[in-house]
Amino acid sequence: MKNILITLLAIPTIILGQTPQNIQELGLEEINEYLFTEYALNKNTQPLSEIATDDFMLIAAPGMIENKDRVINGVKNLNISSLNVSVDKLITTDNVGIVIGILEMKGTIMNNPIPGKIRYSSTFIKKDGNWRLISRTMTPIRLKR
Repeated sequence: MKNILITLLAIPTIILGQTPQNIQELGLEEINEYLFTEYALNKNTQPLSEIATDDFMLIAAPGMIENKDRVINGVKNLNISSLNVSVDKLITTDNVGIVIGILEMKGTIMNNPIPGKIRYSSTFIKKDGNWRLISRTMTPIRLKR
């Protein structure tokens, strides 16, 4: 009976999200989505802290450059109620992976509405057999007038 209970308690963790111990078993698209979801929606900075390289850089709108520490500390400015990550293009070589897509979020950043759709590009490098996020760009998509 104890074995069954322990197994049942472990199921939500496996179904609802990957842990940092097994995230590298996911494909690059899934790692990218996991990082966005944990950071923006769940305000969990640990996966980004562990997977992003120490010299990680984010180019955010309107052209601001943020380092890893600033991005991690900036999570407190987010209030996201929903998030959807889509992938338009995946480019990979043996040691480089680039995921390009659209991030759709509802919520606020620093009490200002978040643009509905954001074009992103996440660049990963493979280091010691593991994917590491080295840079990301995020550009709001303007609506046609």
